Amino acid sequence: MLDQSFSEKAVKLLGINTWKKNRPGTEYTNFVADTYEKIEEKFNADEYQFSQFEKKSFKGKGGWAFASAADEIVAKKLNDNIRRLFKIRPSDRHAIVKQTIALAKDSQPITIARLDIKDFYESLDRESIVKFITEEWLLSHQNRMVLKQWDKQLSSQGIQGLPRGMSLSSTLSEIRIRHFDKHMKLDSRVYFYARYVDDIIVFYTGEQSQLESMMTHRLEASAQELKLNADKSHYTVLNDPANGASAEINYLGYKLRINNYSRKPEVKREVKVFISSKKVNRVKERVRRAFRAYSKDRRYNLLLARLKFLSANQYIIGDIERTKLKSGIYYNYPLINDHSQLKELDDFYQKFINSRKEPAYSAMQLIKNHGGVTGNTRLKQIEAISFKFGFKNRVMNSFTNELNKKIKRCW
Repeated sequence: MLDQSFSEKAVKLLGINTWKKNRPGTEYTNFVADTYEKIEEKFNADEYQFSQFEKKSFKGKGGWAFASAADEIVAKKLNDNIRRLFKIRPSDRHAIVKQTIALAKDSQPITIARLDIKDFYESLDRESIVKFITEEWLLSHQNRMVLKQWDKQLSSQGIQGLPRGMSLSSTLSEIRIRHFDKHMKLDSRVYFYARYVDDIIVFYTGEQSQLESMMTHRLEASAQELKLNADKSHYTVLNDPANGASAEINYLGYKLRINNYSRKPEVKREVKVFISSKKVNRVKERVRRAFRAYSKDRRYNLLLARLKFLSANQYIIGDIERTKLKSGIYYNYPLINDHSQLKELDDFYQKFINSRKEPAYSAMQLIKNHGGVTGNTRLKQIEAISFKFGFKNRVMNSFTNELNKKIKRCW
């Protein structure tokens, strides 16, 4: 039976990232004890009261964060309880892309739709979701009270829909839209359907207009507040020679270049898998920002750490201490089968550090002049950075949580 209580054990299990973010200089056991004491004090009052949420930016969009460690951990425990009781399983980005690649190789005629839901989190009907969860009676009374107080605090601050930046929002959004997912998969003309947050991919055997009409109807029936974003919806018809020799689909950080037409049904299409151009350009921009920051602060070790972060891989520690995820140039894009973009990044990097333009020139002069003629260790380290090497050898870095924060600060 699931222990839904906000116990000291739950704080210890879920608090590792909150501790690293708020009080990394203290012992974890002390942080757990202090935070649990504050949680108990709040629960001993008439109702658990969340402090005012703080405005943050997440991936260029407005979001919100908890003001205290106690609030954040209580919300994490509530989120964990809801996920378990309502059987919410996170989408596997790589599994979705892997299946997309496999199906794109099939030779049958098909329409592939890349669809986006407009203002997904902001548009969701939070009142309906909270009402549904509390009326299901799966959560304990204490958990239902916390959920209602979270909702009340959002309303008091005029926050619409579900706030970006809180894991609870992701869970509640999955509950709201899962009936839509179910009905999409049951449609006889849908060959394959997958959704990762608000990014949807559909393999469809009918016409584009039929798919648009069907999806609009499904949304109206399941979550009428949501609308398709026409500006970010793309349709590709395979096995139509009028569409050219190949088609490109960008999805979840990958770019798929698909041989568009197969004359023989038994011959599979060729599918080349790249990192999306948007992601490649983001890496280039982060290289520029790293050197620009070094020109100002002259913190060489931080520059080197930033370049290693971009060109290799590292561990990400999950909320539960024992969960370790890998991230980086290989682990973010393990499915690519064409490495030309890794060479593109290496070529860009070498050209950049040898450029006579800013911000590279001033930064490289500082590096070259350090230690005189013979002390060129820093220069060798900078010149040795290679995205292709980091990918092929799955190079792993080890950064402290504090260094991770500093690395990302200039981006």
